[in-house]
Amino acid sequence: MSSADTPKTDTTDAAREALLRELYWAQDATPLGRLDTQRVRDALHDFSALMRADEQEVIPRGEPNLASVSRWRRQLKLRVFRFLRPVSWRYDRLLADHAELTTQLAERLQAAEAEVVQLRAEVERREADGAASARTDRDRGASR
Repeated sequence: MSSADTPKTDTTDAAREALLRELYWAQDATPLGRLDTQRVRDALHDFSALMRADEQEVIPRGEPNLASVSRWRRQLKLRVFRFLRPVSWRYDRLLADHAELTTQLAERLQAAEAEVVQLRAEVERREADGAASARTDRDRGASR
């Protein structure tokens, strides 16, 4: 491999990274208003797991602030990030704690929704039984 191929590869990699970054930000966000409770709970659980994993890493996966075209700038960003990483570790932990608490809340909401469905069915059954017994009482009264 000649030295002429190396800058072209670096430029291609940088262009690819830039394209991937633009595609990521251009994609539609998940419409949060249309998610049901189960999907919200699953998304919160996944986010919590991601934050717990990032809490253990010196450099979290997919950290967008560390990307740069030039090597010296990328290395400088990496050094500054490593220097300041102990500050952000706490926030990864706090975000994970918050996501886990919210996941538990979503699980309780799921249970409450299931109970509401069950109670509504019970009310409808009792109303149907009450209406049927009222008709029976009316029919008995009319036959006398």
